[in-house]
Amino acid sequence: MEPAEAGGGISAARSSPAAVQATNDDAAASKLTNEHVGGGTAQPPSAQTVQELVDSFSGQLPGRIHDKEKSPAGVPVEETDLASYRRDWEKSWGDKCGSFEFYSCVRAMLFTCKRTPPQAGVKTCLQIFSIRVVEINGAYLEWPLEVYGLVATRDSMDHNRNIIFRLRRDACQLLTQQDPFLALTGPAHAIIFTGPVDIEIQLKVKGRTTEHEDKDFISKVLVYERDPSDKLADAGIGNQDIMRTSCFGELCSLQITSALIAEAVEATVISAEVIEGLWPPKSGIRVVSGTASIDEDFVLLDARDGTLRVDPADGVIPITRNVVCVEKDGRLKLSIEAYRKMGRMYAISVTELIPKRSSASIAICKLPFCMVEFTVAWSCLVAKVDDLRKYGI
Repeated sequence: MEPAEAGGGISAARSSPAAVQATNDDAAASKLTNEHVGGGTAQPPSAQTVQELVDSFSGQLPGRIHDKEKSPAGVPVEETDLASYRRDWEKSWGDKCGSFEFYSCVRAMLFTCKRTPPQAGVKTCLQIFSIRVVEINGAYLEWPLEVYGLVATRDSMDHNRNIIFRLRRDACQLLTQQDPFLALTGPAHAIIFTGPVDIEIQLKVKGRTTEHEDKDFISKVLVYERDPSDKLADAGIGNQDIMRTSCFGELCSLQITSALIAEAVEATVISAEVIEGLWPPKSGIRVVSGTASIDEDFVLLDARDGTLRVDPADGVIPITRNVVCVEKDGRLKLSIEAYRKMGRMYAISVTELIPKRSSASIAICKLPFCMVEFTVAWSCLVAKVDDLRKYGI
């Protein structure tokens, strides 16, 4: 694979730690020492290092499944209002799943360092790339907008909220006509598409002075339907198809860009660190992941404005999205881009990883001024939360 820009360069990542507890899947084990496109000379992380990284990252997520927390205030898609959806959800799932406002407590990296049970494997997943405001009602609103609220999914594995976007009123996001994309931070775990996937949207626009002036920007639920008799998605057909779904409210319209990833495993980008050289203090950063079969960026960090400072003491690049899905026989692409003050990209480096069903991988990107190391954890998936309870997870 060639560098995307002269001066950027690519270094293949390290082979994964053979010492990490292997799964009972022979095919996965056979990939432990051949996971990268190209060669590499960096030393693999130890099993203890991987476990510590997984534990540290998992500590930021909800705990065991029964420890519920409350949230603050090419596929057929049905749009419904939030009030009627909530009534239907409480009738169907309230007894089993608790409050409508509970977060999902299923976390990522479930089988990274554990034996993979028979119920776990590759699954069809819904990958949400972006959500943007397409149009606003000019009679009531004008750009720029200060937006807060939440966007969450619910799938057949766990009918509680899997947060995609969430901001409090005192930490709004400023949306402009030039940059109308929500700064997504989720999902917290892969979105399983073995049944319908619901996307709950509750967004508000902050008023000029008091909360009383705030407006309901949009409150809707989109239901992505799945025909149980349809085997096309499981067979990987349509993986290249990008879905751009519109959602309409009285004050705005949104567009959700997504795709189905068939026979997918979960990849969690645990960390990104400058391990050699320094990140230029005034340079913006953009970190992107993607898959070989889909030409769409999954943005892990967008700090092109240059306001983010990478501390030379630890070199940590604080990515804001971590969990992405990739086909088991595909490639996970990772790229890091450097930007000047005016928003012009001047350096880029790209690397690829061969997916695995468990364990972890190290990927390295070389830029003219520094070397960046990514740590990626892999995990199989389950279709139902009950499958996890059987193993005390």
